[in-house]
Amino acid sequence: MLVDIVILPPPEIRRKIGRTIKRSVGKSPAFFVVENQRLIPHLSLWHLRISANEIGNLIEELKRAVKGQKPIKVSSAGFRMHPKYKGDVEFTVRENEALIKLQKKILEVSLPFKSGTMPPFAAKWTGRKAEEARQYGRPLGFSPHFTMGWLKKEADALWVVKKMSNVRFSFFARNIYLCEINRWWQVRKVVGEIRF
Repeated sequence: MLVDIVILPPPEIRRKIGRTIKRSVGKSPAFFVVENQRLIPHLSLWHLRISANEIGNLIEELKRAVKGQKPIKVSSAGFRMHPKYKGDVEFTVRENEALIKLQKKILEVSLPFKSGTMPPFAAKWTGRKAEEARQYGRPLGFSPHFTMGWLKKEADALWVVKKMSNVRFSFFARNIYLCEINRWWQVRKVVGEIRF
């Protein structure tokens, strides 16, 4: 089973950015669009391949790990096309120390539950990234963002970026969620909610 431990924006923000990206993409061909219907806007903390039998145990460990965690402010910093994955459009997020510390904690708690390697959503991993994937289930690295879609044409993606450039949001995260994801590492379904 492929899962992601994530921060979700409040429902009203998810609806707003889902509607806006859907309208901005329009009929442009895309691999996927995170429109808050089939796919849910989220900030990934750690992706994991896990046995379905271990889901309950992972949720219990996550509850222990985040107990007493103070709310974390999450603010969008802009909208861009990913510099490496052309066509991939996303909200960048202002980094803060609390978010980075939370991600490290989630990684440490999750690793013992790894049952295999995540499937790469783009090119096959090589070199150091392939070695990290063998050891950790996926390459390391944390760059907080909200992926909103992957368009098939770079020109369409740039047009969407232009239309989304004035969209901003901010909220306080008070929980994390364990979610089921697809082969593009996008959230399809919430499996469990873990409150701070």
